[in-house]
Amino acid sequence: MTEPNFVVFDTVIENLDDVELVDRPWGEGDNPKTAVAEFLKTNSDIVVNHEIEERLWISIAPGGYLRRVKLTRDFSNCDNLVV
Repeated sequence: MTEPNFVVFDTVIENLDDVELVDRPWGEGDNPKTAVAEFLKTNSDIVVNHEIEERLWISIAPGGYLRRVKLTRDFSNCDNLVV
């Protein structure tokens, strides 16, 4: 892979029960995974890299493996992404 890759850790928090999040400043709807979702809305050149996640049996970063993709022509149209 020549595209830059990066990881947002602790996205698994979105899937944990409230009991497991006692005394934590985050929870469902307010955690790294929701931050990734907001980030992806405004950064069309970044996508979730499912290839990495599919190779893992367990992860603390589901949906947090990201990569930059090259854009062609119209930057506002996601149909023009070259992956």
